[in-house]
Amino acid sequence: MKRVMHFVAVGVVIATTAFGGEWPQFCGPDRNNVSDEAGLAKSWPKQGPEVLWTVDVTTGYAGPAIRDGRAYLLGHDGENSQVHCFSFDSGKTVWSCDFDDSGELKNKKYPGTRGTPTVTDDSLYAVSLFGTVVCVDLKSHKVKWQRNMTRDFGKVVGGYGEAQSPLLYGDLVVVAPLSDSFSAVALDKDSGDVVWTLKGYPGGGFVSPSLISVDGEDQILMVVGGENPPKKSRRKTDKKPAPPKKLRPTYVLALSPEDGKVQWSYDQWSCNNPIPHPIQVADNTFFITSGYKSVSTLIRLEKKGRGYDVQEVWKTEDAATQIEQPVFVNNHLFVGGTVKAPKKGLVCMDLDGEVQWNTNKIEGAPSFEHVNMLAVDGMLIALDGDSGLLHLIDASPEKFKELASVSIVKEKGQTWAPIAFSDGKLLVRDHIVMKCLNLKP
Repeated sequence: MKRVMHFVAVGVVIATTAFGGEWPQFCGPDRNNVSDEAGLAKSWPKQGPEVLWTVDVTTGYAGPAIRDGRAYLLGHDGENSQVHCFSFDSGKTVWSCDFDDSGELKNKKYPGTRGTPTVTDDSLYAVSLFGTVVCVDLKSHKVKWQRNMTRDFGKVVGGYGEAQSPLLYGDLVVVAPLSDSFSAVALDKDSGDVVWTLKGYPGGGFVSPSLISVDGEDQILMVVGGENPPKKSRRKTDKKPAPPKKLRPTYVLALSPEDGKVQWSYDQWSCNNPIPHPIQVADNTFFITSGYKSVSTLIRLEKKGRGYDVQEVWKTEDAATQIEQPVFVNNHLFVGGTVKAPKKGLVCMDLDGEVQWNTNKIEGAPSFEHVNMLAVDGMLIALDGDSGLLHLIDASPEKFKELASVSIVKEKGQTWAPIAFSDGKLLVRDHIVMKCLNLKP
C-alpha cells in the first residue's frame, strides 16, 4: 500500500436533484447508500423484522426505486421489459407498462433484469436488460420516448446483458453506452433527443454515471474499463517474443454536465470489468474499487489553472468489492468482500487506507462475500447475496459488532439486487419475491 498523506473528511454535500428522504434512484438520493433517517430498531426479534408485504417478481438483479408512496421495479418476461409500479404501503400492483426489449443472453447463468429506475415527480427513466433507454410517463403509464443503445449508439450488449441506472441532471438523462463510437450520451429528458456526446474512450464495464461536486462545481463521474494483460503462453518456442501490446487503460473521468467535455481523468488504476462507481469521501477526494483481482485506490484533485491535477493518495489490496457499492459513513469506508481471489470479508478502513477490522479475520463472523448495504441511524443494513442473511451491524470503526441477523430470502445465491430504504421500511428481493420490511421499533 502506498501511503502519502492524512486528512480528515468534512461534510461532503453532493449537488443532486432534490429527492428528499426517499429512494428514487440507484443507491438512494445521493447515490451513496446513505440515509438521514433515524429512530430505527437497534435489534430484531428472533424471527426478524416484520414483513409488511411480499410480491412475486421475475428473475433478475434489478433494484427497486421508491418515490411518492410508490415502489418501482423493472422486469422482463423473455420478450418484453416491464416497469412495475407497486403501492409502497401494501405491495399491490398499481400499474405496469410493457415495451419491446427482445434479445438473448449468451451467458445463461445470470438471467433476468438489471438496473434501477430513476423516478421524478412525473416520469421514470430506465435502461433495460438489452440496452433500451426508456422514459415512462407516470400519469398515462405509457412510454413517452425510448432509444436503443445498440442501434443508436453502437453499444454491443455482452453475455451478461446491460446493467446500468440512468443519471438525471436538470433537463438531462445521462447514460454510458461505452461503445467504440459513444462513451457517454446526454439525452433531453422530455424528448429523448441527443444533447451532447462523449467519444474517444472505448471500453467496457457496468458503472452507472454519478454526480459529484468538485470545488463547488457539478461534474458527472464515470468509469471506462480497460483490457486484461494477455496470458503467458505455456508453449515452448524458438521465436523471438513479440513486443508487448500497449493495453487500453481503465479511465476514471469527470465530464461537464453542460457540454460533456472532460474535466479530468485518471488512468493509473486498472480493471477490465468495473462495476461499482467511485464514491466521494471528502473535498475533491474519491475512493475507487472493483473486483476481478483489482486493487482499490484513493485519489484527490487539486485545481491547476483551468484543469485539475489528480494525486494518487494510496492503493491497497486489503479491501475490494466486485459488484456492490462500498459505503462511507462515520469518516470510514465499509467495503464488502469479493468472491474473486483473494477473498475478503466486510472491511472497515480509514482514509489512510488502514484496516480497522475485517470480518474474514474475526472468528465466527460472517463471510460477506456479496453484500448490498446502506447506512442509516448509525448502523449498516446489509444483505448477504450468497447466504440470504440480512444483517444489522453497528457502523463503528472500533470493532465489528453485529446487532442482529435473520434469513430473509428463501432462495440463496446470487441475491445481488440493490436494496432500497424509505420511511423506516426496507425493500429486498431475490429471483422469486420482493419483500418490504418494517425496521422501526
